[in-house]
Amino acid sequence: MPTVGEVLRTERERQGRTLKEISDALNIKRQYLAALEEDRYDDIPGVVFVKGFIRNYGNCLGMDGGALVDTYKASLTGRTPQPEVRAAMPVRRSKDKKRAKHKEAKKKGRNGKWPEITIIAGVILFLLLIVWIMI
Repeated sequence: MPTVGEVLRTERERQGRTLKEISDALNIKRQYLAALEEDRYDDIPGVVFVKGFIRNYGNCLGMDGGALVDTYKASLTGRTPQPEVRAAMPVRRSKDKKRAKHKEAKKKGRNGKWPEITIIAGVILFLLLIVWIMI
């Protein structure tokens, strides 16, 4: 029985289409499509993406994408699939602290004079109001 990748490649070649054409039509990297055709599912970042790519690729070729996904799932028995989500990259704390300090200093620089200016403007307006009333 042919694998999902072999079925996809055979149908694509039968239609005379290139990986670039399919990649452009689906907005999926050519490397991922090539990995699907070669049954290298671990090169794709997660089982959810593999299923979606297989479904969309099959549908694009006029095949039943759902049936291809079912075939893929059946081929997973006895094999440990790649986790759904990859581990997050570690966060660099030193840059984050520098950015936070820079933002805080920038914020203080902008807001530092406004309260003083507002108070002075208020006092001037109050004095002008008193002078206007007395005249």
